[in-house]
Amino acid sequence: MRRSTKVFPQQNDGFSLVELLVAIVIAAIFSGVILTVFISGTKSFQATGIISELRSEADSSVGLILNEITGFDAIRITTANELSFYKKTLPSLNLDSGLLERTDGFIPFNANVEQQNEVTSTPITYTFATQRLDENVLIYEGALENINDQTEIKKTFTISSPEYVDITTGDYPGRYVVHGILTMTLRIQSTDNEETQTLNSTIGF
Repeated sequence: MRRSTKVFPQQNDGFSLVELLVAIVIAAIFSGVILTVFISGTKSFQATGIISELRSEADSSVGLILNEITGFDAIRITTANELSFYKKTLPSLNLDSGLLERTDGFIPFNANVEQQNEVTSTPITYTFATQRLDENVLIYEGALENINDQTEIKKTFTISSPEYVDITTGDYPGRYVVHGILTMTLRIQSTDNEETQTLNSTIGF
């Protein structure tokens, strides 16, 4: 009696070299995409934090300057690229006429010291790196200043349509701008120059 032998087909388990290479390439592509998205998200989050910090610093700096110069009537300009903020002399009683009269000249203005008769204080003064006249506009630009290790600030003061008065007598002679439009521009940036915030504030006087 003859026995029958059943032959099973041979099976090859596993992947060929080509299949492995294709799988590695696809995995590398997906990994690169995921890594790119992750890095982009991280940078975007960091940039948002930096912008928020710069905005906060800019608001604080503008508020400080406005607090210092609030109420000024005149700006003294010098050849040393300095702007000093003054108030006009307080009116006093003229004994001959019995009227309140404002004498010529100015006394220094300081927002933190109450102005009184015969009392003066050191005026608020800002010193700039450069000064130029562009038609009827005075432009004072400051140098970059470090606020901290990661933040820098640059101040630019622009005086449009200035009206001048030259004072040659009294304790504070010099050239004063008594009317005009003052625009303060603060540019606050990160030290790597990747993020920048610019704020403008305009005052007519």
